[in-house]
Amino acid sequence: MKIKVEPFLMKKGNRVAKAAIEFDNGVLSGFHLVGFTICDDSERGLFVLFPASITKHDENGKTKPFFFLRPSDDKQLEQLESAILDSYESMIGRFNAPKAVEAKV
Repeated sequence: MKIKVEPFLMKKGNRVAKAAIEFDNGVLSGFHLVGFTICDDSERGLFVLFPASITKHDENGKTKPFFFLRPSDDKQLEQLESAILDSYESMIGRFNAPKAVEAKV
């Protein structure tokens, strides 16, 4: 699998880049999982928002995210977030050059 990161030309709030996972073997070969957003917050630092859809769940109109990517355990999620952030940090300083990086998750 490869992680492709593309920085935004102009920062959009705390969002600094978007990322996608490209699968290169197995039945998912050739597929891309898109919707990852890299954010930089003064309180939290760099973090990743995972692909999700907002759904309404109650009569009060409260919304709850429905995550498309669900790990078996939280450690897998942390490993994927680290791989995405490593890809982003490896390209900081270069002029908006998207980079695909092999990830070992």
